[in-house]
Amino acid sequence: MKTRPQRSSHAKQTVAILALSALLRLLVLWTVVAHYPAKWLFSRGIEMGLLANSLITGHGLSSPFVGETGPTAFFGPGYPLLIAAVFRVFGSFSAASAVAIISLQILLNLITVWLVMHLARKLFDQRVAMIAGLFWACSPPLLWLPTIFWESSVSICMVTGLLALALRCREKPARALWIGIGMYCAVAVLFNPALIVTLTAIVCWLAWQTRRTQTTNLLLAVVCFAVVVAPWPIRNARVFHAFIPLRSNFGYELWMGNHPGASGYLEEFNFPTFNQTELDDYKRKGEIAYTADKGALVKQSIRQNPGVFVRLSLRRVYRFWTGTGSQGGSSIFTLHACMTSALGLVGMCLLWRRRRDLFTLLALPMLLFPLPYYITHAEFRYRLVLDPVLTVLSAYALVSFSRSIVQESEDRTPQPIEAAQAIHG
Repeated sequence: MKTRPQRSSHAKQTVAILALSALLRLLVLWTVVAHYPAKWLFSRGIEMGLLANSLITGHGLSSPFVGETGPTAFFGPGYPLLIAAVFRVFGSFSAASAVAIISLQILLNLITVWLVMHLARKLFDQRVAMIAGLFWACSPPLLWLPTIFWESSVSICMVTGLLALALRCREKPARALWIGIGMYCAVAVLFNPALIVTLTAIVCWLAWQTRRTQTTNLLLAVVCFAVVVAPWPIRNARVFHAFIPLRSNFGYELWMGNHPGASGYLEEFNFPTFNQTELDDYKRKGEIAYTADKGALVKQSIRQNPGVFVRLSLRRVYRFWTGTGSQGGSSIFTLHACMTSALGLVGMCLLWRRRRDLFTLLALPMLLFPLPYYITHAEFRYRLVLDPVLTVLSAYALVSFSRSIVQESEDRTPQPIEAAQAIHG
């Protein structure tokens, strides 16, 4: 049980790290505003801006590529809706909107820093929380995270938040908390459909931990999840006359990563936004037929050359964990990723020996989340979703090492009585 002075000290340390995090990220914002072109933010992930603009002009979620291409389910609706709200207030693709978006994502990053520290403190202790928080406050790739014009900051924050909610619900299960978890997961999936397997696994872990008393509450959570998500597949069924529960793009993404001559990187030059041939094909066939054809082509290619597919997938596994998945990416990405991957693995091994239940909770996202990227493309920004878990585990490994060194040093230092006996024979 923490004393009041301990709680006060921990709170001051957390506030200090959050203040440092905010200051460094505001410096990044100032750098972008002062030294980058006005629309630099929108030059990457332009599809999000086009979707948001389509929403505020009354055309619904449509035309993610150049020109009018009709309704789409290529992307989840959450982030475009958020950007549309910003565009509504500050103007489409304006400098003010860019500042507002980066500021909003800075806020999400600060919440993530707090959650990382909370998670580390809950799982381990304040020393681990301090190291994890400082790393998230200062690591250069994380400082620039708010400038990524995708849902990355939202996804990272929501996965970390669900881990914290799962730990709280295991300690104090309550119906309202279970309902909240169901709705929370639904919102997360609408922002990033790739999270669904990971979030489901975390909720299943929680259900297993509370299996004797929480069956009804689990069912309520599932119902709430379905109610929140349902409008999206219903809209897709009405618009496309096909069952599209979350996204329509898997066939295309698989083709882009594995077509004949593929490098295994994200090949943006094959995207309809930048490739007139692909755009014309997309317009002529329509989204559903276009992605289905791409899926059929790549499946045939994989059947004919399974060895190539395996080699590309193994290459993507390596790239994912070493931070080399972005073509032309910075060496800072590699340093950041290799350090957290190596130390995170050590932390997992220590956790396996000491706390198997917590090992399972933290292992689930690391095992499941990367799977679709192993077979498509392993951009560095995808890996960042796992960074909170890896950071906490890395801090745990460092603290464990330091304690073992101190303990070993103390064991080797003669005690006063032993020293006196040694002197006097």
